[in-house]
Amino acid sequence: MPEAATFPGDLVLHAGAARAVLRPAAGGRVCSLSLARADGSAVDVLFDYSAQGVDPLRWAKGGIYPLLPYSNRIANAQVQTPDGLVALSPHPDAAPHTLHGPAHGMAWTVQAHDASSATLVLDHPASAAWPWHFKSNMHFQLSADALQMDMTLTNLDARGMPAGLGWHPYFRHVPTAQLRYQASQLWDSDADFLALSARPLPAAESFARARALREGTMTDYLSGWDGLLELSLPEGDVLQMQTGPMLSHLVVHRPPQGGYLCIEPVSHVANGFNLAARGVAGTGTVQLARGESISGPMTLRLPASPS
Repeated sequence: MPEAATFPGDLVLHAGAARAVLRPAAGGRVCSLSLARADGSAVDVLFDYSAQGVDPLRWAKGGIYPLLPYSNRIANAQVQTPDGLVALSPHPDAAPHTLHGPAHGMAWTVQAHDASSATLVLDHPASAAWPWHFKSNMHFQLSADALQMDMTLTNLDARGMPAGLGWHPYFRHVPTAQLRYQASQLWDSDADFLALSARPLPAAESFARARALREGTMTDYLSGWDGLLELSLPEGDVLQMQTGPMLSHLVVHRPPQGGYLCIEPVSHVANGFNLAARGVAGTGTVQLARGESISGPMTLRLPASPS
């Protein structure tokens, strides 16, 4: 495939035949990624993000963007905290709920950059979308067969802050693609994609052995994930995903058109803060005191031979 287009301000990382395009002005996105096979040829991994900028409410699909300072939806744009109920700005396409946090709709600052790595920083003042002051760093390191990513979220507010993070990749996809991962729980959800409760993952829905997804649109919320996953790409290559222990939840989403597959490693389930406040266990949510941080690394790798 031809190389993805670039725009002024983009960072282009190279490592042998591997190439990654970062767009700091568009929420710190990874817009495209190609990794090298053992024979030195390159394979495109992502459904590319082609927009020059980003609409903070109705963003174009593609690439990889950060989920900060929470993942997915918060019901009725109200988050229950130890200090009481805090109102947020609802998202128009998920109203009356919120969606995915503000960080991917903002411009990030380039802190460091060389031929194969970059560090981006976001300092987010308290706002209607998220009334706490926080800072986040993302670091990217490209090698011939892998892109290593890490993000850190730090509470800079005087108050304790509910916190979560994750990554939102869009992978190139065909319906016959094989997927393999280990998880222990599946969360039921309602028509608004809000999680309700967890149950043991049925054997019929297990992906402990590689197999294709069920047909049609799907959105699965999983927990007890071990942080390892394999996905077959359209050309037959197998991509490996590995994350750190903070990212023990997984969202597997395929839209009606099916041209891409979103596999989102995240720290908590949708609406997790409010579920936890009601006593629901295993949501993955945390509260950060001033100065405290959490981090969520993810590596995408094209192994020399599939496992």
